[in-house]
Amino acid sequence: MKTKIFPVLLLCLFTTSLAQNFDSEKLPLGDENRKYDFCMVKLDKIYDTKASKEVSFDQMISELKKYRIVMVGESHTNQLYHDVEFEVIKGLFEAGKPVVLALEMYNPKQDEALAKWVSGTTDPNTFMEQTDFLTTWGHNYRYYKAIFDYCREKRIPMYGANIDKKYTSKIGRGGVGSLTDDDLKNIPEIDSTTIEHKYLIKVLMQGMDATMPDQFANMYPAQSLWDAAMGEGAIRAAEKHPDATVVLLAGSGHVIYNIGIGRIIKDRSNLSFASVVPVDIPKKKKDGGMMEIRKEIKKEKDAKVDEPKTEMTEKKMDTPAKDKMTEKEKPANPHAMTMMDDTPYKIVVKSYADFIWGVKEMEQELYPAFGFSVKDTLKNGGFIIERVLPNTIAFENGLKKNDIILSIDGNTFENSTALKKHLQFKNWDEQIIFSLLRGEEKMELSFVIKPVKHEE
Repeated sequence: MKTKIFPVLLLCLFTTSLAQNFDSEKLPLGDENRKYDFCMVKLDKIYDTKASKEVSFDQMISELKKYRIVMVGESHTNQLYHDVEFEVIKGLFEAGKPVVLALEMYNPKQDEALAKWVSGTTDPNTFMEQTDFLTTWGHNYRYYKAIFDYCREKRIPMYGANIDKKYTSKIGRGGVGSLTDDDLKNIPEIDSTTIEHKYLIKVLMQGMDATMPDQFANMYPAQSLWDAAMGEGAIRAAEKHPDATVVLLAGSGHVIYNIGIGRIIKDRSNLSFASVVPVDIPKKKKDGGMMEIRKEIKKEKDAKVDEPKTEMTEKKMDTPAKDKMTEKEKPANPHAMTMMDDTPYKIVVKSYADFIWGVKEMEQELYPAFGFSVKDTLKNGGFIIERVLPNTIAFENGLKKNDIILSIDGNTFENSTALKKHLQFKNWDEQIIFSLLRGEEKMELSFVIKPVKHEE
């Protein structure tokens, strides 16, 4: 059985910052009352877009307690996004609200294993095996460990909210028409008719509909199926726990503008919902035209304060404060002077999410991802590398397609899951040693794990 690369690549498209030419945080989509207005989201601050104001964490939690479903958007390999998820879960629980988790990385087939974990009857190794975490998801377990441990400690129920990936993979390869009647009975209704949602996915895929129209025609309904599955998964969890708030953890691409999963919840239930999405705030923001104008205004004002007093300036001092600045001197934006502090910020359209949380822009992922896949079956005592992605640790350090991995760091593996687990717990700046069979030649490949430097 071969490892399917399609779902993993597509998930990455929806949960990473893609915007070289497309800015997904400033689109006029979603709520009519907010989609044409912008807000300033500051580092380590939370902006309530419905109330149009910055709020404290406790104020946000007080509001979120009112909703049946809270969607929290994540970037799968950004620890700061997972920290936001954990804080929302913990905040609601400690505020006395019953909490239930619905998880993108699992489907209902794993609910029994999730229940065993929460009950405390399984250890972490067994939990990973029973939920098939490394195959079902593939992102580093350590990003989610604090959340899983807290749910176990507090006995917070966890449910799989997604669909078996075989269905989305099938659509991705052959379109909806490739699904059988039995397939259609086992999946929720696919809604691919919403224009705004389709446009959002086109933006997230950087115009793929123009460059690869046939592939986009298959990938878009796969994305729509994910949204439908997770929306219905959250609804099921809410119906099982009528007094609880369901916290749904999913990639931000499924959450933003409330037109992915949120649209499904709205169309297929009467449950209230809200969204919390982090945004990356860069350390330094290049000044645009308006900011340059604001700085010049401030410089002029400061210069006037410091200029020598004359008879004319003495008279001006007697002028009421509100009249001191001429119409020409007044900034076009009355809030311009409040934006002169040094707090990093980002401008985001208000309809992006109900609560937008500014987090530090990530310089590198917390844990290394190697960028290759292996076949599940043993050959010559090892595992065949099926694919090596370009510009990854594996690619840069010489691993090649069809290499057979005999051992890593002197360890052999009984299955590909054990191999993946070994890689999951490797860290930056550690040495890793691959024993390989390349063709008929045995060879050793050793290197220190470093981030791949991408050209600017």
